[in-house]
Amino acid sequence: MRVLVTGGHGKIGRLQTETLLKAGHTVRTLDRTAAPKNAPCEHIPGDICDPYTVRGAMQDMDAVIHLAAIPNDRHGASLEVLDVNVRGTWNVLFAALEAGVQQVVTFSSVNALGCVGGRRAAEYLPIDDEHPRHPNSPYQLSKHLMEESCRSFSERYGMNTFCLRPVFVANKDEYHWLKHRGQLDNHHMQGEYFGYVDSRDVVDAGMRCLTTTASGYHGLLLTAEDTILQAGTLEAAEHCYPNTTWKQDAVEYTRTNPFRSFFDCSAALNALGWRATHSWRNMDEHGEG
Repeated sequence: MRVLVTGGHGKIGRLQTETLLKAGHTVRTLDRTAAPKNAPCEHIPGDICDPYTVRGAMQDMDAVIHLAAIPNDRHGASLEVLDVNVRGTWNVLFAALEAGVQQVVTFSSVNALGCVGGRRAAEYLPIDDEHPRHPNSPYQLSKHLMEESCRSFSERYGMNTFCLRPVFVANKDEYHWLKHRGQLDNHHMQGEYFGYVDSRDVVDAGMRCLTTTASGYHGLLLTAEDTILQAGTLEAAEHCYPNTTWKQDAVEYTRTNPFRSFFDCSAALNALGWRATHSWRNMDEHGEG
């Protein structure tokens, strides 16, 4: 398969590109940065906000994995966040439509739901893909609008669009960092519901989107099976979220995994056959898991 990867030089993009090449796919990357001399695949330096650059990059492709974005809120740069993330995604979708590319994988974020980051509490636990949307910042709004653009293209043109919603993405060398932040009184991580997901599992979800038989629009949370906490999930819920109701029976939800994530990825399992396979709890003495 011929796959365009936007943002191919980013944290996830590099690993996604490497994994695609190892699987035998032909890859073209689009990124603002220039390619090194030993680049493993064709690269186009350019900006996703330029529709002509995106159109050129999309030619002769079978699928696109869209990672290029501003990954957080930037103080004083709200318009840039919205421009790059929303208009850039529109350019990718429209170029895919023109080029006859039917399989579009976009990287959204759990932030599209609006219930993380401490701005607004979740309405229930575990948080799933049906959670009501309440974006509360330019970044969160950009991810929500990006997803709605994908939904629109799927409904109007029959395009298959997959909006992957990872929580905090960690490389294996960041596991020690996670471990030291897994305390109940870490208010920042409370707002993130102590979630994380390994970059290798995130890339695996991207690969599965290329071959799944699922069609239409899908928004899919991605999280590890566990939290970053030393404490169990029920203890954490009582301590940190005592007023939040459970959509599922909490005891049954954690029966086989007392550290189970506060995020439910059943939709990704159903659509892609995906579940996370890496955990910081399995890291060795070198911090690798």
